[in-house]
Amino acid sequence: MNLLIRFLREPQVAADWGAEQWNAFLPLARSAGLLGRCLSLLEQHGLLDAAPQRLVDQLQGAVNQTRYVQGQAMRELRAVAGIMAREKVPLLALKGVAYLAAGLPPSGWRNLGDIDLLVPEQDIDRAEHALLAAGWMASAEFDSYDQHYYRDWMHEIPPLVHRDRQTEVDLHHNLAPPVSRIRIDAASLWEQAETVSDAYGLTVQVLSPPDILLHNAVHLFMNDELRGGLRDVVDFRDLFEHFARVTPDFEQRLLARSRLLGCDRPLYYAVSTAHSLLWLTASPEFLAAVDAHAPAGPKKNLMAWLFEQVLAPQRLSLRRSDLSNQLLFVRSHWVRMPPTMLLRHLLHKLFKPRKPPLPTEELPG
Repeated sequence: MNLLIRFLREPQVAADWGAEQWNAFLPLARSAGLLGRCLSLLEQHGLLDAAPQRLVDQLQGAVNQTRYVQGQAMRELRAVAGIMAREKVPLLALKGVAYLAAGLPPSGWRNLGDIDLLVPEQDIDRAEHALLAAGWMASAEFDSYDQHYYRDWMHEIPPLVHRDRQTEVDLHHNLAPPVSRIRIDAASLWEQAETVSDAYGLTVQVLSPPDILLHNAVHLFMNDELRGGLRDVVDFRDLFEHFARVTPDFEQRLLARSRLLGCDRPLYYAVSTAHSLLWLTASPEFLAAVDAHAPAGPKKNLMAWLFEQVLAPQRLSLRRSDLSNQLLFVRSHWVRMPPTMLLRHLLHKLFKPRKPPLPTEELPG
């Protein structure tokens, strides 16, 4: 088991680390996007003096940068929320920006690459046009096929980037593609959504606590090829344990919601991975109920092995991790597209002309 996983399970193990362990630990934490979470664990467990000062400085620098990005994200959320309010389009914050808006545990350290938002499917064209009029632009990287791929097959439109601030907005109308094996009733998401407010007067909707976890599970284990990586598994563990502390019957609510939305398999993958890698705290009854939805036979062990090779490698750039990434990439497409659609998509990507690389400038020697 790698050092980062050991630390995330039991931070006290770092009390006896020497330079060799810290030097191996830092690249893993940086690659996983978990520098801020690691600093919070060092602080929480009184281990700052056990860590080299240079390492603590790097962790603190990462947190400072994250605070800046979070501020920019909330500014953009307020801007978009104002636009949608004028257009009378309901708006719901997703993932990282939702954690910030709701003050959930990951907001203490979670960085963001974009702003994920949900609007009703019948309003998504109006929402897009309003954002385009307000300074957001479609990326030039997407050709006509990509536009078709997103608009006809996926649960979101192509990303929009603000022309001045370069902030990206991902506008969704569901949590899973309409052509995938997971079919989620978006109307049910809105029915269970909760309204939150921040200190600056922003009021926005977020998913209900069970739906937040199910979105994490579906996004990581069904929509993507573990691109969110270990960071999203840490999010799942931290959010699950937080909700379970504040809501006595949360496990039963999560199971019922998963059954209603058809998310039992991704929930199994999320819970089993968080439990095996990060020692998720959950009742034996809950774990048994989730395990009932595991894949049969050897596939269960194979998937667990693939997830571990990608999420918890002994060191970076291992060949077996690269192979596991490739296999999970293929699987991520297989579960979200019917076979004929997948074949067409892969053929297009295979024969699509590649753009020449941009010229590079040599640094003065």
